[in-house]
Amino acid sequence: MIDVFKYEKGNWYPHMSAADRLIWERFIDKYPDAYQQVQYDFHVGEAPPFNTLMDDGTDTNQDKLYRLRIDVVATNGTDIDIIEIKPKAGPSSLGQLKSYANLYSRDEEPAGKVSMLLITDQEMPNMDYLCKQENIKLIVI
Repeated sequence: MIDVFKYEKGNWYPHMSAADRLIWERFIDKYPDAYQQVQYDFHVGEAPPFNTLMDDGTDTNQDKLYRLRIDVVATNGTDIDIIEIKPKAGPSSLGQLKSYANLYSRDEEPAGKVSMLLITDQEMPNMDYLCKQENIKLIVI
């Protein structure tokens, strides 16, 4: 079970770079009531097959090393936002975010609506248009 945190600034965000952290904390400051709770570094997708003949039981949870990681899964009631935080987010961020949202929906079978949110520090060319085409909310902060 992945840890669930209250939506607020914290001392540490798993696998978040210093640049991502600054963007995330500016987002929290600007939208303090956006969510109720969050989960960080949420693993989705399948891991590659492991050689079970060589498994001595010491590889507990190693599959997480190979799975994809959602920066933030944020909830507000039953609605869920899959959030990717990227400095200078470009078009490749859209494919990544769409993949994460699809795998989350498949793996977790959420009861509520799943939406996608891309948070960045600088709007790169074409991103507003591309995000609108893919039903991804873009926030530049």
